[in-house]
Amino acid sequence: MLFLSQRISSINGLAYVPLVSRRNAVSRTFRPFVSTLQRQETKATLEDEIHDNNQQRQPLPRVLLKRNRTSKNFRDGSQLVFSGSIDKTPKSLQLGDLVQVEVPSDTISNDKHARKTGAPAAATTTTATTVVGWGVYNPESMYRIRILCHSLLHPDMKSILSASVVDVSTDNAKESVLHQILLLRFQKALQTRRTLGLPSVDTDTFRLVNGEGDSLSGLAVDVIADKVAVVMSSAAWCEIHKDAILRSLHEVIPEHQLIWKTTPSRLKQDGYSDNTSEEDTIVTKQQEDSTDALVAMENGVKYQTFPHLQGQKTGVYCDQRENRRSLADLCSNKSVLDLCCYHGGFSLNAAKQGASRVVGVDSSGDAIETCNTNIALNDFCKDVDISFVKSDISDYMKQCQETFQVVVLDPPKLAPSVSGLPRATRKYHSLNRDAIKLIDDQGGLLLTCTCSAAMTQKDGGRHFLEMVQQASLAARREVSLLKVSGAAPCHTQSPISFPAGNYLTAALFMVHPK
Repeated sequence: MLFLSQRISSINGLAYVPLVSRRNAVSRTFRPFVSTLQRQETKATLEDEIHDNNQQRQPLPRVLLKRNRTSKNFRDGSQLVFSGSIDKTPKSLQLGDLVQVEVPSDTISNDKHARKTGAPAAATTTTATTVVGWGVYNPESMYRIRILCHSLLHPDMKSILSASVVDVSTDNAKESVLHQILLLRFQKALQTRRTLGLPSVDTDTFRLVNGEGDSLSGLAVDVIADKVAVVMSSAAWCEIHKDAILRSLHEVIPEHQLIWKTTPSRLKQDGYSDNTSEEDTIVTKQQEDSTDALVAMENGVKYQTFPHLQGQKTGVYCDQRENRRSLADLCSNKSVLDLCCYHGGFSLNAAKQGASRVVGVDSSGDAIETCNTNIALNDFCKDVDISFVKSDISDYMKQCQETFQVVVLDPPKLAPSVSGLPRATRKYHSLNRDAIKLIDDQGGLLLTCTCSAAMTQKDGGRHFLEMVQQASLAARREVSLLKVSGAAPCHTQSPISFPAGNYLTAALFMVHPK
């Protein structure tokens, strides 16, 4: 008869019960299972063995990937697991469940295993697996698992998150495990921005979390005026674990008000739907809802923002921060046209650096109103001829009777997907052609941008540049490419998923004299 003693232990507040057998002849049969618990590579049959001995404990669900060339990407750090890469999943898995992701490491016969351990031989084989990491499961999405923590990069987390240790039998226990991961991710994201010098004396608005770039796929966080953090959710797991995300983020930046925004249409693509409207929805934490404006600063330029209100995602576009700064350095004593100016980012930076004349154009009346407010916020605008015009940019360019030494073209996303790329290319072509025509006859600069990932990634970026070249021929002007840049460095990217996370292209061209 076998006697088992049980010892209650805990890891970070999570209770677990290891099995300890008395050493005797009978217990030799069970020693392989005890030693297996101590190995980094877990056996596929281990979960059932533990469950049989302790009906109260519910381990972390385990998902087994296929061992092939694709699964090597996940072992190398890729965070998005597609359905075709999965071999086995527990039938009880639900949307948003935290899972341990494993891949087969080798397969050995049990008689060989018996010779090594002294255990009785069996006619079956045992597949040893290696833990890849931990992530959230979604049976409705093309991204079946979004890996949030890689075991190779964070070996210290194994003792906390291993399926052989964790007990997730209650909702509180599940949230506690996820809380450990989120704290790790938010702390690393904050450390990265501190390394970039953010916030600084002249910039208090930046991206704190950028999806896969910070190992939090589907989640973005913008800090505005170093007072408010706007959380943008675009994945089902974020909605399901909203409370855990907000609680963890609050621990890392406790002085900031937290605002939650979502776009239900994006969430629907990820298999999540609720009764909210198709517009952005907002949830505020720690303070009452407010419609008051918040003054943000970037590169020493002040902007009026409304992070509590619906629209424009997180309320600011801080991805162009470095591009605004570098172009502004070239605008001294020059005339500047800023097309699709939104809140006047390029216009105001050019004015700050001494542009002689600045004109901003946008089709949104609210944007133009905010631009005019921003003029009043910045004293340097008093010495500059700066104005903003409400108009469709195509109409404006066709009717414009003057030329400029610097033209900025930064339209909204025209190609939301690859299927829309041909139509978007034609639109980009016509816009760039007309923008080039407005460059001074003596020559000047064109900064043309696309925030469409499909356009940026097509042919490794050549597609967009070749389109500008063709537009210049249509405008009968010669151009030379000076520089190609992307989003500000606070918009981090995962090296393993690049260029999939690369969406912004800002190309600076010299337009030669006629």
